Amino acid sequence: MIRRLAQALLAPLVAAALTLAPAPASAAPNDEEVEVLVQTVLEASYKEGKYQEALDTLNLAKQACAKKSACSSKVRAKLYVALGTVLAGGMKKSSEAKAAFATAIKEDPTVALFPDFTSREIEKAWSDARSAGSPSGGNPETKEAKAASGGSKKLKATYEGQPPARGWRTGEGSFYHELATKAEKEREWLDCIAYGRASYEAEDRTSTRFLVAACEARAGLWVEAVSDYEATAEAASRKNIRQMAAQARSRADELRAKIPKIIVQKPANATDLKVRVNGVELAEDQLGAEIPVNPGERTIIATGKVNGAEQSFEQSVNVGEGETATVEIKLVPKGKAIDRALVQCMQNAQTQDQFDECIAKNRKLPLNLKFGLEFSAYHDSDKVDVVSPTFFFNVENPTSGWGFGGSFLVDVVTAASTDIVATASPRWTEQRYVPALGGHKKFGDVDVNLHAAMSIEPDYLASSVGTTVAIDLRQKTVTPSLSYDFSYDIAGRSGTSYEVFSRRIQRHALDLASSFVLDKNSVLTTNFSAVIESGDSSKPYRYIPTFAPDIAPRVLPGQSLATVNFYRNPERILEQLPLDRQRFAFAARYARRFSASTLRAEERLYADSWGLKATTTDFRYLYDISERVRIWPHFRFHAQTGAAFWQLAYVAERTPTGLQVPALRTGDRELGPLVGVTGGLGTRIAFGEAKNWGLIASGDVIYTRFLNTLFILQRFGYFGALTLEVDVE
Repeated sequence: MIRRLAQALLAPLVAAALTLAPAPASAAPNDEEVEVLVQTVLEASYKEGKYQEALDTLNLAKQACAKKSACSSKVRAKLYVALGTVLAGGMKKSSEAKAAFATAIKEDPTVALFPDFTSREIEKAWSDARSAGSPSGGNPETKEAKAASGGSKKLKATYEGQPPARGWRTGEGSFYHELATKAEKEREWLDCIAYGRASYEAEDRTSTRFLVAACEARAGLWVEAVSDYEATAEAASRKNIRQMAAQARSRADELRAKIPKIIVQKPANATDLKVRVNGVELAEDQLGAEIPVNPGERTIIATGKVNGAEQSFEQSVNVGEGETATVEIKLVPKGKAIDRALVQCMQNAQTQDQFDECIAKNRKLPLNLKFGLEFSAYHDSDKVDVVSPTFFFNVENPTSGWGFGGSFLVDVVTAASTDIVATASPRWTEQRYVPALGGHKKFGDVDVNLHAAMSIEPDYLASSVGTTVAIDLRQKTVTPSLSYDFSYDIAGRSGTSYEVFSRRIQRHALDLASSFVLDKNSVLTTNFSAVIESGDSSKPYRYIPTFAPDIAPRVLPGQSLATVNFYRNPERILEQLPLDRQRFAFAARYARRFSASTLRAEERLYADSWGLKATTTDFRYLYDISERVRIWPHFRFHAQTGAAFWQLAYVAERTPTGLQVPALRTGDRELGPLVGVTGGLGTRIAFGEAKNWGLIASGDVIYTRFLNTLFILQRFGYFGALTLEVDVE
């Protein structure tokens, strides 16, 4: 049955393998089907003792990978590991199994045995294949296996009774030491290690152990080298060989600082958990702790039970000098069940095209969908109200590294503020519509993002497009990014055509950011941004009160509307802002995860060419009450100077030619000196069987103190938001 199933699965794949163009090793067209078949053979035929059937089926799978472009090296390696498993464990053909394992290691040096399908015979054939690595050493595991063997049967040359050289007590010790020294000169590090160990076992010499440690260090076996350097230092100290002891300690300290580490985080609610790093099982106390490893690629395989169901996990990480990689084990159901409808479709297929159509239908995209609704509202003591419903969505394909999303926001603003009353304008209400779209695609470690947005109001039309390029470095512990955005705005007057009155405003924004994973619980993000703006952003409705030179000095902050109207000049002077602006900001955010809480702190410094300078500090402390409920307090402090042209009372002088007013003038309080304090609370409640529904509620009280403005000196604002979000995988 399994063989018929394999023929149905692989018939179109074998044909396609002969004509496929080269593809990246990380994603080949037949990978998924071959992996499914390998797992199925082991779980069914091999477990049932049908070894010949298992072997025939796996040999058929080899045809689907006949061309290197048809299957990735990792999948071909797994296929040959399965062949070796059947040959050694089932058919007891150790030499053929060793050859299959050797091919697997050649395809992918980091490949490992299937943890659920091992036996003494399989491990023996695997060990023999590993120890037959290349003379140059191969990957760290190959080096370690060969170097650790150390016995004479693994050596290329063996001692045959030669007499000892001068200064040596034993002929065996001097013979192997000479070969170790020769191997060192020829840069054959593994031979140097093997011969050196053989010499040391025959005759205990501190200098020989030092030689072994030096060759281990050059072979990339840093963990072993540190151990041998420390043993050398101890032995040399006992023998009063001070120079060698100091040199060995110095090299050990130097290497220790370079050794990479892996932290394996165990999953919650898992039982019977077994975790292996390149075939070596970890003890319980090693999970969550830093594990020193040699540089290179490591494969972490875990098996366990969740709610009684067998699940597994596999991930490879590449760690280099001084790096620390954190791997979070996320167990998933073992293998993949083959769709019986797919099998039936293939068995009924009469032509190659029909076979291909069956495969295409079965290749469903692994998509994650997130969408939600948000309703927020704002009210303040200056009689401004804003209601904002928002819909958002995001689609991600984590295996292919692409995604896209969008949102649509509506602002309904009602205002009867002091400024509106001051211009004798009635209370007004208007709507703003903000659609936005974006998408990204990963190319290896590089993520490219494109995004666009619009803002549509009765008297203002804004549009922007931009791109962001980010790259993952040092095992995703450092991620720098560069963004560019271009905005084009058209400002007008409500009820007036843009052809009659309009102002164009352009912005170029550049953003340079980077995130740093400081340790397994801490992340630091830094950001520098620059915005170059050109165009007249003055509000065509904002009129600025002006005063005679003798009156202006007597105007006080917070002066009432009636008093200002009594002393002001009768002329209505429109606001006039500079025609260009350069903004610069630097921000840093630090987040640290504790056992049941997260602290997030952010600081932002701002300055612009108008003379405005600001600082903003933001704190959140998110606390997990349970697996489903999280709460957080929120605190924010903001302080700023006023723009260079900001004045409490603008002076306008009457001259024979008319009223002389300041070239630059504004009544926008947000351009004046102020301080603001925000405090609030928020909570998120997860519900649903998979906890994929979330309800988020938050509220803030915002107090603003205006230090040098007319009409009002303080404002209380109240903001609340309610969000419902859903994650679907």
